Amino acid sequence: MGPATEKDWIKARPFGKWCEGYPAAIAMDCEMCQSKCPETGVVNNKALCRISVVNADNPEEILLDTLVKPDWPVTDYRTFVNGIKKEHLEGVTFTFAHAQQFMMALCSEETVVIGHAINNDLMTLKMEHHCVVDSAFLFKYKEPHAHMTPSLANVALGVLGREMPDTHDSVNDSRQSLYVLEEYVKNNGVVEPVQYFPKKRYGNSRDAERACEVFLHRIPHKCKEEHLTAMFLSHTYVQPKDVPIIDFSRGDRGRCPVIFHTPQHALLAYETLETEEYVGNFGVRQKKVFLRDGDYICLKRPGVKF
Repeated sequence: MGPATEKDWIKARPFGKWCEGYPAAIAMDCEMCQSKCPETGVVNNKALCRISVVNADNPEEILLDTLVKPDWPVTDYRTFVNGIKKEHLEGVTFTFAHAQQFMMALCSEETVVIGHAINNDLMTLKMEHHCVVDSAFLFKYKEPHAHMTPSLANVALGVLGREMPDTHDSVNDSRQSLYVLEEYVKNNGVVEPVQYFPKKRYGNSRDAERACEVFLHRIPHKCKEEHLTAMFLSHTYVQPKDVPIIDFSRGDRGRCPVIFHTPQHALLAYETLETEEYVGNFGVRQKKVFLRDGDYICLKRPGVKF
């Protein structure tokens, strides 16, 4: 069985006696990897590989924390982000369908679902839910980064004084999104902007990965990961190795690193684009790729030296 189709989206049932004793609010976070259908070659960049849910009234109570077996073979575990390796998923029997069944059994349509950029988690679960609180929209960065949506790590550091680990932990992420929300409520929504701190680098291995990336931003919501792959193929004839999940947590526009097989491939793809290079914010050289409707996507020049 492959990733859920449109008909496989779930929606919580109306509130009733069946859920009167259940938590009124939960906090959750998901970890994703990339999988690929061995028959069709279709890639799922949002394959669920871990889900964590905690009780918002008692964050120490973990309602669910489990690894999830993707329906298709994994082609990129994204270990540098989620800490999950191949051996961790061996023998796992909990599936995507089980995760959906758990959420349907736990949540009514009135259950408050809390998280940071929770839209990404709900999209991964293919769950339609409207009673949500997203901490990504409640805080802002100090200038000159006020136009960006702050990361959970920066919010937790600025609001709670807590430094989060480099590798994601979905239980911890669930709790931190709840804790920063509690601070927001305690202060009646009057909170100071937080300081922007760039993501920590992940050592030589991660540096090498970054050299193979062309970073895209200002991606319209209508664009999917497969559209970005097609864009590079049609404009440059250079095949990307991977297009991770597009991050739309910062507003109407998304951002995403497109990964190539080598630094040379990344630079070739960028330089082959027949569009004028310009200097953007912070002195970064980049290009624009215009879409058919007149909209455009920005691509930052990869920092590669031959």
